[in-house]
Amino acid sequence: MQYDEIYQLEVSMWESAKNRNPEAFLNLVSKDAVMVCGGYRCSGREYAEIVAVFDCKTYAIEHFEIVNHEAESIQVHYVLHMEVNHEENRDLSGTFHITTTWKHIDDSWKVVFNMDQRVNG
Repeated sequence: MQYDEIYQLEVSMWESAKNRNPEAFLNLVSKDAVMVCGGYRCSGREYAEIVAVFDCKTYAIEHFEIVNHEAESIQVHYVLHMEVNHEENRDLSGTFHITTTWKHIDDSWKVVFNMDQRVNG
């Protein structure tokens, strides 16, 4: 797996969330993945339900880096800037550190772990 390929998988995951497409999301995320977002832990399957009503107007990925690269798994870290469409979802807007672990499963790459942490409150 090359840098550009894993970056594009991460973008595809965000695009599926932005487009509120849980099916596309689950093509990239294991149903049993551990998702820790905003201090809340859920499975990939449960997070796909959130994706169906997700509010993302824009996002930008910066400082993308591969922090661990094995033959069957890759862990990445980056900074995400996100804006929402609706004021009631403003807690989703902001800047976040994101880490994702991808694992090669049944001839495709799937997210098995994802975690975010808001930058500066």
